[in-house]
Amino acid sequence: MIIIWGSWLAFDAGTTLTLSFQSVMALCVTNLCASTGALTWASMTYFETGKWSLDSTFMGAIAGLVMITPAAGFIDLPTSLFFGVLGAIVCRQALRIKFTDFARRWKWVDNGDTFATHCVGGFLGTICTGLFAQKAVAAYGGVEVDGGVFLDGNIRQLGIQAVEALIGFTWSFVGSFAIIALIDCIPGLEVLAEDKEVIVGMDASQMDESLYEAQWQGEEDYKPLANGSIVLD
Repeated sequence: MIIIWGSWLAFDAGTTLTLSFQSVMALCVTNLCASTGALTWASMTYFETGKWSLDSTFMGAIAGLVMITPAAGFIDLPTSLFFGVLGAIVCRQALRIKFTDFARRWKWVDNGDTFATHCVGGFLGTICTGLFAQKAVAAYGGVEVDGGVFLDGNIRQLGIQAVEALIGFTWSFVGSFAIIALIDCIPGLEVLAEDKEVIVGMDASQMDESLYEAQWQGEEDYKPLANGSIVLD
């Protein structure tokens, strides 16, 4: 997660292709949005379960990073904080789709939860950019834009962002489907797995190895304390 987060900061700041206050702003809003998303998702999990979850923290950070990417360099810090909260809430709800009867009927497989974070978060972030983009922030890098709906009164930008989101979704869906269909037609590369093997994990069923298990290999019986528990005298 540290590698992803750090790389994402460089990615969003570098898309301006200049070393300017706009690129610095892009870096700052990316970091703030990811942090806010992580805290929001983790807090929601805590209020539901009474426990802090590292997985929820990571998922919230990813949702925030995806959410801010279309808007980095075009919104200010307070708006990016709102993006982080909104992205975490919406993406967390979208995560529930794969547990529905609809998902079971269509044999929905999304072990990486990329639909909830990248698809829904990216779509929402693109639309919100049309609502909250600010020409004053873009001007930090010498870029002239008309801004978004709420702060600059440019309702046309919302339509542009909606078309962009639809094109991105269509390109990703059709392209991915074509690649999967092509691979499935090549003998030896097709995936021949039953439902139970998909549930266990394709790495274990298809390649007879698991990165998760290898991570803890040799430490199955490890206990940090002699009796495996903490006793206060």
